[in-house]
Amino acid sequence: MNKSLTTELQLQAAWGSLLPRLTKTWGASVDGDLNVQLSHRLTRALGCSYPSRALIRIAARVVDGSPALLEEVLAHEAAHVVVFKLHGRSARPHGPEWAELMRQAGFKSRRTMPAGELGWQQPLRRRKRVSWRHSCPVCHSMRMAGRPVREWACAACREAGLTGELIIERVAVA
Repeated sequence: MNKSLTTELQLQAAWGSLLPRLTKTWGASVDGDLNVQLSHRLTRALGCSYPSRALIRIAARVVDGSPALLEEVLAHEAAHVVVFKLHGRSARPHGPEWAELMRQAGFKSRRTMPAGELGWQQPLRRRKRVSWRHSCPVCHSMRMAGRPVREWACAACREAGLTGELIIERVAVA
């Protein structure tokens, strides 16, 4: 049996044992039709939920970690789905409704997990922040953005009858 299949089976077993407890604790709000999937693509987050689709994705490295961590992450993401079912889009993702469900399930209501509690040596990979500098080669005015914006032009140069075309450069932000 390959490692990915074993990890998937571990995830489904953990969810299968946690589901009855959450259903009893939260009432009939947790349905068996909630889809829990393993994700090898989640590198920064431990899990993510798509409440309107009744879908939860859990990072593979969480399943390989401690059972307590896996249970907490599963409950965290399931609470998002339950809050959506009960309150719709009006409730905040980590608002008081969500926090109350986490408390009822016996977990801390926290958005992030301290690195020391994760149980693995290598920290989660952080994506480098990138910005894009849009600078005018004529008057040297500059604008920054999180993505290249090709529609922008230098207003002062356009008013002077020039094209106002900007030079776009990628800039790493520490």
